[in-house]
Amino acid sequence: MSAVQLSAQEFLDERLKAQAMGSVSRRRFAEICNRLMASGIIWREYSRPEESLYDDASLIEELLREWFDATGFVLVHDVDASLFRLYPPGEDGDDDDGVKRLRAKLSRDFVACALALRFLYTEALTGKRELVNQELALSMEELSQSLVSLLGVTLPGSVADRASLLRELRKHRIVRFKDVDGLGNMETIFSVLRPVMTYVSDEALDEVLQVAATRKALRGMAATPVHEVPEALWAIPIDQSSLNFAADDSAKG
Repeated sequence: MSAVQLSAQEFLDERLKAQAMGSVSRRRFAEICNRLMASGIIWREYSRPEESLYDDASLIEELLREWFDATGFVLVHDVDASLFRLYPPGEDGDDDDGVKRLRAKLSRDFVACALALRFLYTEALTGKRELVNQELALSMEELSQSLVSLLGVTLPGSVADRASLLRELRKHRIVRFKDVDGLGNMETIFSVLRPVMTYVSDEALDEVLQVAATRKALRGMAATPVHEVPEALWAIPIDQSSLNFAADDSAKG
């Protein structure tokens, strides 16, 4: 082991000792970093192991920010939702957008579902749907109906593709479900989780609702020839930039 390696490890040990009073080891620090790099999120309410990871990460938050900032990543701590999110470096080098926009490549289906699930969870918060322990129970059929009415898009056609989509949503802590036979069929039940509220911004949701209202109004214009209706108004442009993230003030420091 070189002197440089030793000094770097000693420096890390000293910082961990200062911030966490020795309760977070170098091995635990590596585990927290690896989890954030692998899934992009640590949410305290998701499971017992994740609760422990979140609590330890909170003790060394300053060090984690510095560590990821050195490589261009942005760590955001949503204290109200008890979660950490890690955002990869922006492709265009725009730091402000890097905090608020997802830079990973996401599928059109994923983004559409995230927007629709944000809408449905917001309805639950206003009393239009029932929340149980901050979770909203839905079926794939209900999600499909919302996608059609809000965005004019449909779920993937195959059960396997829908199951894969659910697993991707689970990875980002947007939904929770049990891996059972037939996962992805239209009767599949899953729960929408609170982190969807920080995953999709109010601005992105408002834009979706405005376009949905326009589509509804156009559908009522039965006498209007189709060729006279601007084609762009019949489809919502959905890409990863639709997912804006509400970063807390501490992310700017």
